[in-house]
Amino acid sequence: MTVTVVREASALVGAVGVLALLVPIPGFPATGRRVLGLVLVIGAWLTLALGLAPASVTDRLSTPFGIGAGGVAVAVGAAIAYGAGRLVLARPTAWFVLLGLCLPLRIPVPIGGDQRNLLLPLYLLIIAGVSGWVAARVLGRAGVDDDPRTPLDIPLAVFFAFAAASTIWSADQKEATVKLVFFYIPFALLFVAVVAWWPRARALAALATSTVVLATGVALLAVVQYQAHWIFWNDRLEKANVYSRFFRANGIFFDPNILGRYLVVAIIAVVAFAWLRPHMTTFLAAAPVIIVLCAGLAVSFSRSSCLMLMIGMGMLAARAFGARRTATVGVIVAVALGGAAVAASGTIRGVLTDSSKLENVSEGRFDLIRGGLEIWRTAPLQGAGLGGFEKKFSENLTPTEQRKIRVVISHNTPVTELSELGLIGFALFLGLIVATGRTIRRGSARVAPDDGWAAWVLLAIIAGIFVHATLYAALFEDPFTWVLTAGALALCAARRPLVGGAVA
Repeated sequence: MTVTVVREASALVGAVGVLALLVPIPGFPATGRRVLGLVLVIGAWLTLALGLAPASVTDRLSTPFGIGAGGVAVAVGAAIAYGAGRLVLARPTAWFVLLGLCLPLRIPVPIGGDQRNLLLPLYLLIIAGVSGWVAARVLGRAGVDDDPRTPLDIPLAVFFAFAAASTIWSADQKEATVKLVFFYIPFALLFVAVVAWWPRARALAALATSTVVLATGVALLAVVQYQAHWIFWNDRLEKANVYSRFFRANGIFFDPNILGRYLVVAIIAVVAFAWLRPHMTTFLAAAPVIIVLCAGLAVSFSRSSCLMLMIGMGMLAARAFGARRTATVGVIVAVALGGAAVAASGTIRGVLTDSSKLENVSEGRFDLIRGGLEIWRTAPLQGAGLGGFEKKFSENLTPTEQRKIRVVISHNTPVTELSELGLIGFALFLGLIVATGRTIRRGSARVAPDDGWAAWVLLAIIAGIFVHATLYAALFEDPFTWVLTAGALALCAARRPLVGGAVA
């Protein structure tokens, strides 16, 4: 009971902390509000993380010696974090280079009997970035925004607060805690840090360069995996490849779909840069990189990633050539290629005309969607709580279905939000999604052309990730979602170009 109370109280403290970080309070100084928010968020983060530690660790920490050792560890960690923050303050561009390298790096860690692939290097970098902002406040450095705000602060904070508060009634409080500790809380801090540091660094160039360089290496690794039939991290995928008609590579990731998503981010970035700098040398440099990235995408056999690529490229084309032309060409190509595929393949015709075959091709996603809707009907207003989908879905299965259905983790983010957060949370989720698209789209039209194109490219990638998340999930659990959104908002906040000697 005590553990449950501490967990619920910490989740509420974290929710209040994020509200303090992002929502202005009339009459309350911005710096004081931000500091209060940081204290609450970091305190909740540490407390919730401690709740996930093995009992042997918590028992040792409860002794006088453990309390003393823990205090020393916190003090040393704070000193190291402050030192790292000073480095970020001195070299913010280097922080973005490291950010691009750390965003995809996941390390297997045992948590409560399960193995989780965690972004440990990224968490350290988040702490350094936030510490740098604190160091700037302590040292009174000019040029670092004292109150970095964006139009999404309020909808993001309200959605986060409701999701965190839903831990109280979650059907699986342990999973809710995992989501808060390893995704929601650190990524909210990451969002704030990126918005604060973006104007002081060559952030976009640093992020894009490090992402493309690493992604190219990862794509080459995936091709080698495909040729040699190697698999890292994922025993289940290794076994599935034995019986599958094709071998799926996963690169440095657990799942091939995440490999595909990552490579698509890099492909869109390279194409966007080549369009912005249309020189022969640019094309000669970009072409081999795109070929390698596409080869890595091909051996992932990720259909959701291919759809993400089409969405992203379509949005780039709409910006470059106009939405009407792009839509017309897209429809013609889709009809021509789709018609040819249907005419040439009986398998495709069978899938499109047989619901059972379509269900098999979807790998059980329709069952997951129906199960999510059933979960929502049991608690339509508030949902099953953060992280409650898997447990509630399994409980609703018959013994026969439990033996038959292999996947019980939702592969559709909107359905997940509806089932876990109910109508209230789903409305907040939709409001956040619509506000993100509208804000970046409008902002990209008000800034200098290069910044506007860059903001649109980031929006195209974000939209692609959202579409990918409707087939695979992991929208808010993907740090790229938070970083690219923060970066696009920072670009849209840039000063408009000079017109007639004045700021337009």
